[in-house]
Formats: sequence, C-alpha cells, structure tokens
Amino acid sequence: MIKTWLKRWNTMPSQEQIRQQILVESAWPEALQNYLNTPLIAEVTPLHQVSFLALDFETTGLDAKHDKILSIGMVDLTLEGINLSSTEEILLNHGAYIKAESARINGITPQALEQGCSVEQGMMRLLERAQGKVLLAHSAIIEQGFLQAFAQQHFQLAKLPCHFVDTLQIEKRFSYAGKSGQRSSFQLDDLRRCYHLPDYHAHSAASDALACAELFMVQSKKLDLNKQRPLNTVLFSR
Repeated sequence: MIKTWLKRWNTMPSQEQIRQQILVESAWPEALQNYLNTPLIAEVTPLHQVSFLALDFETTGLDAKHDKILSIGMVDLTLEGINLSSTEEILLNHGAYIKAESARINGITPQALEQGCSVEQGMMRLLERAQGKVLLAHSAIIEQGFLQAFAQQHFQLAKLPCHFVDTLQIEKRFSYAGKSGQRSSFQLDDLRRCYHLPDYHAHSAASDALACAELFMVQSKKLDLNKQRPLNTVLFSR
C-alpha cells in the first residue's frame, strides 16, 4: 500500500506539465493565451535567478467560490531588491458585494469601486505581469484559491498552472521560532514586527503586497535562504 501511495505521489504532474497539457483556445483573452503559452520557470532555478510578483487580494471573504475580489495589489521583486515603481493596485467593480465586515478591515467602499474594472480585466492584467514570474503572497492559499476559482468559473480550466511562494509557510518551515512553536501569530503585521519592519498605517492590496515583499526580503537573509537554493525548496505546498 505504501509503495502504491509513493508511486502515485511521485507521478503527480508538475505545474509545468499541467501547463503543457492545456489546449489554449483562440477565443480566450490574449493575456491568458500568452500566459499559458509561456513556460513556467524551472523548479530547479536558483533563487537569485527568479523574478517574483508579490500579490495580495482584498476580498469580501475567504470563500473563493462565493466571495468576490475587490482589489488586486502587485509589486515586482528579486532577491536583489523591490521595484517600488512597479507597485500597482487594481480596483474591481464589485461594489455591490461589499460586506460591512470587509469594509471595516480594508476600507473599500462601493463608491470607491464604481470606476473599477471587471474581474476579467483585472485578472488579465495580473496574468500579464505574472508571465515568467513566481507569485509571492502571505497565506498564499487565499490568492491561489481565488485564482483557481476564477480560471474554473470563467474559462473552465481545471487548474491554472503557477508557482507560489508563501511567506507564512516559509516562516513555519525555516525559522526556529516557527518550527519550535514559539510564534504566537503568523499574521503579516506580526511577523513584520518580529523582524523589526515598520507598520503600514494605510491598509490596501498594494501596501499588503509591498509588505509581503519586504518580509520575504528579510526572511531570505535572516533564514539563510541563500541565493543558490533551488526554487522547489521554498515553493508553497498545500
């Protein structure tokens, strides 16, 4: 039984193999076609050769099948530094779905979203920027879940192939405090304080993406994620 399980585990397709198996349709948006036609970065690539896109979604809740994305925040980085000029926030016209609880957390109101773009336009912009990059998020299961739900609902894709690195999971896997259970909280703001990073007073998808990028930069140095370490040793796993 164990041998059978190991055989199945070892034959699970990689994200790149999943990408290669997708039959790209000409009716799909150009950004999606280009993304799916571009090979994912090899999992054995050393971290210093990897380009990342830090990503954050502000949403009406955590259920990717029923809740809505309100805004998308993004910023480019490598282990050498963060490209601050690449910081971007996209508002989506989902104002009708805003809940009082989410509005208290992220400050996004229906009025702010009136001029927002459609979810498809926002996601295509994300895919344009994600092409050839590894996605970086804090608690990546949220961003990954909403991305997959979008691909399934809009294009009937069983899976949207992409690589994720999760700063929360990195802390649990590589820090002594995370592995020993000494961390009382793995919230983004709390981990930033542990590394003596300043608080961001304005809460938004863009500022959270930037906060995640900064945390990752510090983690890579403090946790000895050396530049020659292959990407597959830090990839997010569920």
